[in-house]
Amino acid sequence: MTRLVAISNDPISAYLAKGEIKAGYFNPGDLFDQVDIITLTDRDVSPEEVLALAGRAKLNIHPVGRVSPANLARLFPRVRRLIARLKPDIIRAHNPWLGGALAVHAGRAIGRPALVYLHIENDQRRRFDKRFRFRLVKPLERYSLSRADLVVCVSKFLEGYARRYGASKVTTVYNKVYTDQFARPAPEDLRRPLQILYVGRLDPQKCPELIIQAMEGLDAELTLIGQGSERARLEDLAKRLGLGPRVRFIDSVPNAEIQRHYHQADIFAMATHYEGFCIPVLEAMACGLPVVACDTQPIPEILGETGLVVAKSASAYQETFKLLQATPKLALDLGRRAAERAGGLDGRLMEEQEAAIYRQLLAD
Repeated sequence: MTRLVAISNDPISAYLAKGEIKAGYFNPGDLFDQVDIITLTDRDVSPEEVLALAGRAKLNIHPVGRVSPANLARLFPRVRRLIARLKPDIIRAHNPWLGGALAVHAGRAIGRPALVYLHIENDQRRRFDKRFRFRLVKPLERYSLSRADLVVCVSKFLEGYARRYGASKVTTVYNKVYTDQFARPAPEDLRRPLQILYVGRLDPQKCPELIIQAMEGLDAELTLIGQGSERARLEDLAKRLGLGPRVRFIDSVPNAEIQRHYHQADIFAMATHYEGFCIPVLEAMACGLPVVACDTQPIPEILGETGLVVAKSASAYQETFKLLQATPKLALDLGRRAAERAGGLDGRLMEEQEAAIYRQLLAD
């Protein structure tokens, strides 16, 4: 029996609430017979609610308690003992901070390979977000990245960051978007009013206010899908600009249904201060949508010359929306090229690439 232990970045309940439960996410290629997920929370969902995460494997979820300065010293031996009892073949963690440090610590103790996944360039984040806690965790980053048996980046952009913190073995596997879920017949023309879509968190990391401000004077409607602390401020901005019903907010959409919102759009727009990948951009590409996004890496890497990269300003977004509205042939051509590129990054190809990594580790 092959077993995987995964230390999750967030409680699984948070992924469930956001509609981000993806089939086979913790079991690429159905290589494992049992998947055990460790979460740093007091209580989490039951495995039966999220069985899809483990593919055909048996799934267990182990909440080990919310982390605090008072229990941090006890957490490492507690998690190490738990992982030793579970007897995994491979351990994986989904960030280079506490999760990565726990995985590396346990892996070295029981002689099993530990993988650390990178989803964010944290030095880029620190340049924007000055909160002390993001500086406080730098020693954990260096500990986990320098000691991981393999660091798996979700974009090439992240590889340099991993190596700066001591990673010796680094590879890239793009986040998985299955293009057959998103494919749609090629639209004949753009709609009137123009339908613009944003999908992403409404948190300080992002800056969708630029897209909202760009709506002034456009014959267009904007839909924003996502949760976050900035929603009330963004709703107030739309009201102050007199955009009213032309800007619609949707909290969350299950991943299995999100494609219908892309299919109803003419343009996908993304504005963000820092990223590690940005799955909605690839989802939009898979739907054949022209993408308008700022030049924050790795978005240009994902687009690969198939979208329109603009300055991080409302006027730049507005001018580009007007350009696409005035030249529908350009919009359709960008969408066609984006869909072709998305096909070359299809989730099945990425899943096989990830499964090959695990097969090699199991063989070794």
